[in-house]
Amino acid sequence: MPPPQRPASSKGRRIVICDYNQLLQSVTGLLRMSGYAVFQAYDGRAARELCAGLDGIELLVLNTFGTGIDPGDLIHEVRQERPGLPVLHIGNTVPASLPPDVPTLAEDFTADSLLLSVEEVIAAGALGQR
Repeated sequence: MPPPQRPASSKGRRIVICDYNQLLQSVTGLLRMSGYAVFQAYDGRAARELCAGLDGIELLVLNTFGTGIDPGDLIHEVRQERPGLPVLHIGNTVPASLPPDVPTLAEDFTADSLLLSVEEVIAAGALGQR
């Protein structure tokens, strides 16, 4: 199956993904094939360091069970350094601590639904920072 069409605005966008290995690899591969620059973090601490240390991060993608810390705590800590950073949560359950502005994409997503969600979350974040 050919890779999904690359969104016109994906070139150069930088995303940090914090997740467990299997989902991390599939989401990273799909986003890279679609033109995104993706940085992998295998736990919440690494995600915080990447978000704090890399310029131009436009999205944090995380999974409920892949962070090693509570997802709400991770988002709060990352947003201390990068206020308003858009976040996309992937999971079949929504943690109670997830901020209300963080959408959840169910794990049985398609390539197209992932790419659409990523674009929508980045666009909403850009509008919120105006």
